[in-house]
Amino acid sequence: MADPTQKSSLAAWVWVLVACVAVFELVAHSVIRARVPSDRSWRDATTFVRERFEPTDRVVAAPHWVDPIVRSYLGDLFSLSSASVGDLAGVDRVWEVAIRGVTSRSEPPALEEPFGRVRVRMWSVVTDEVLFDFVEEIDRAEVDLLTEGSAQRCPWMHAKVQGGGLGHGPLPPPDRFVCDPARPWLWVGGTVMADLDLEPRRCVWQHPAGPEPVRAAFRDVPLGDKLVVQGGLDYNNERTAGNIAVRLRVFIDDRLAGEMRHQARDGWSRLEIDTSRLNGTAHQVRIETTAAKPHARTFCWSASTRGTRGER
Repeated sequence: MADPTQKSSLAAWVWVLVACVAVFELVAHSVIRARVPSDRSWRDATTFVRERFEPTDRVVAAPHWVDPIVRSYLGDLFSLSSASVGDLAGVDRVWEVAIRGVTSRSEPPALEEPFGRVRVRMWSVVTDEVLFDFVEEIDRAEVDLLTEGSAQRCPWMHAKVQGGGLGHGPLPPPDRFVCDPARPWLWVGGTVMADLDLEPRRCVWQHPAGPEPVRAAFRDVPLGDKLVVQGGLDYNNERTAGNIAVRLRVFIDDRLAGEMRHQARDGWSRLEIDTSRLNGTAHQVRIETTAAKPHARTFCWSASTRGTRGER
């Protein structure tokens, strides 16, 4: 039989533990509240940015998880291209809205202002000049599907929008090239896709049909010092699709200029083609995608021709 004194002592220790937990929660709650920026801090910081924002600027958040808060105040300043992750080509200044001492860049800013617990920083950057954005100009392309050596034109049309949602790939745009209505994934058009790191990517969906290519050709493309292509699979397929590679090939005036071989888990890949010898001239550029088997090859790419203005 247990000693009543021992029971009393155990009960006392239980109450001490409960009291300690309660005190800890009160202190932790006060510390957390003290670190949370006020609505006024967010409003003053984002108003400061808004009054100085230029069309060639980009706004970022630090840490990344406060991005929805920043967009709730400045969302109208985000174009589709700036809202999706990419490099800084064509950007002149980067504005950062940050909390908790976090920053997205290592170099000292050109401007820094505190607003309570929110801090605004600005950097002037020297980046590549974008001469031609293939995603923006996708409606200018001529798209076809090669079947048994014969080219079948994919018409640009207003088509039914269905799909999208968590785990179901990007939502097709209402206006797109439709290559085969019986295969609803076989279309070409601009969309926003989540990559392996769940970052949004503004890109051209060009799911390969198999070993024979899906082709998107652009006439009179102004070339600069380089042509940059980036691409990858939808995040769900990047993680699970196996080892069948997607092959992207770039042709300039029907001559192979560069090639990307993308496999699952490669993440958002990059191909840079030197076009300096063609700088200042316009040419046809054709982008083809193929795969040994098309299943789950949910490939999307972005590309631009660029003039070099300095280091990125």
